[in-house]
Amino acid sequence: MRSEEIRVDIVFDNECRDHTLSSLWGFSCLLQTPQQTTLFDTGSNGRVLLKNLQAKGLSVEKIDTLFLSHAHWDHIGGLDSILEINPNLDIFLTSHISKNLIRDLKTLSKSVHVIKEEATELLPDIHSTGAMGEASEQSIIIDTQEGLIIIAGCAHSGIARIVQRAKSLFDKEILLLLGGFHLFNKTESELHQIITDIQKAGTRYVAPSHCTGADAKALFAQKFGDYYIDGGAGVSLTFHQQEVVMLP
Repeated sequence: MRSEEIRVDIVFDNECRDHTLSSLWGFSCLLQTPQQTTLFDTGSNGRVLLKNLQAKGLSVEKIDTLFLSHAHWDHIGGLDSILEINPNLDIFLTSHISKNLIRDLKTLSKSVHVIKEEATELLPDIHSTGAMGEASEQSIIIDTQEGLIIIAGCAHSGIARIVQRAKSLFDKEILLLLGGFHLFNKTESELHQIITDIQKAGTRYVAPSHCTGADAKALFAQKFGDYYIDGGAGVSLTFHQQEVVMLP
């Protein structure tokens, strides 16, 4: 897949970069490729998620895949609102989600796929890292000709570990690392080491948001310079060769 064929919109976040959108604690983004439209997580509130999608001119009816990174409330809170409008979804989730919820989702959607610890191809060129860590959290890896695009919901297992998992699978440079990095509770020395590890893995752009933390974001901005993107609701990205392009 060519990166130019991909668009990523952050549609739910506790920080906002577009005054027409609302912010609450949580995360969701919409991934569009020529073959699929995938909603990654659903934030904590369905009404706000739907409002933000509408404000960005994005249609819930056009979504065909729902990817749930993990079971925490701030990533699955908008699930009902999405399914009420569009039940024709293939859902990818991990076994950490309640078995009762998985059972119910099978009656409310087109299909449900439970991802285990092994890395798994979900769709052409779109992969799950597999369930990682105590939170049984999965992240998305998009394999493009220009490098990998990695999207993490909360990175409970460690954002550097997720990067290394992607590198071990594909041995490619990372074009973009985006999402919640879960670094708000790290010391300065720990942050320096994590960022060093991410840079050594060949990461070109970073777009941290959600649970990353202000100190961590400031350090990422310092270390990545022009290749730092301040994540938040309303941020829309596409790609041109090995460059990330911000959309209005």
